[in-house]
Amino acid sequence: MHWTPAEPAPDPALTRAFADCLPGDRLAGPLRGYRSLESTQIAARAWAVHGAPEGAVVLADYQTAGRGQHGRSWTAPPGTALLFSVVLRPPLPVARWPEIPLATGCAVAESVETAGPVSARLKWPNDVVVDGRKVAGVLAEGVAGELPLVVLGIGVNVSQRETDWPSHLAGGARSLAALGAPVSREMLLRAILARLSAWYGVLVHDGFEPLRAAWRRRALLGTRVPLPDGEGTSIDLGPRGELVVRRDNGDLTFLVTPPGAMPEPAGAEAR
Repeated sequence: MHWTPAEPAPDPALTRAFADCLPGDRLAGPLRGYRSLESTQIAARAWAVHGAPEGAVVLADYQTAGRGQHGRSWTAPPGTALLFSVVLRPPLPVARWPEIPLATGCAVAESVETAGPVSARLKWPNDVVVDGRKVAGVLAEGVAGELPLVVLGIGVNVSQRETDWPSHLAGGARSLAALGAPVSREMLLRAILARLSAWYGVLVHDGFEPLRAAWRRRALLGTRVPLPDGEGTSIDLGPRGELVVRRDNGDLTFLVTPPGAMPEPAGAEAR
């Protein structure tokens, strides 16, 4: 598979260690593992432009410029988080692409619960939460056009200590190890990719409603939501993946996937 010499070279040992985690079917890889990258999203996007197939995975021990939704930074000491991106070429209309990160949230939540006695909840649009603390996040970025693609980024806090968190994350994030659910990154990746493959198949073959039902069972609703002109309370997930919010005056507002997350114009460059 094409590799551009200007990019950092994949690490052979890390690649071998995680390549066995691929479930096959639509997520059959290949996988590239790196000791350090600016961002798995950027690397996966560049690889996709050069022909990476659906199911290709980029994984890193450490990111120097990892990011989440709204451009927020994602930081973790080397080897303490599961950080990877998956290239998808969905056989779905662009209008349905926002369903993909919701499916990913379900896949991550289900996988987290296999690691130990924890109960994972989902906060729209992209957070996985245990006991009120964020343990994982999802970032989906799409490019519509002649060769449409979605780059799906996933980050899970696996073994960070409480002293590892920067001040802006302290109290809001926690690792699975700290929650009493120690798990190897290999086992967790295997579980997430298997569940993601299953949910992706549901979206393609059965539509959104089965996923919507599963997401609602885990939903963190009844929380306060900032709006451009005030606040409201989250009450449901709509039939197109939108968050239904009740304003304080009783009116309903529907929030769609945040601008800039997906899709982007054809030909947009990786950021």
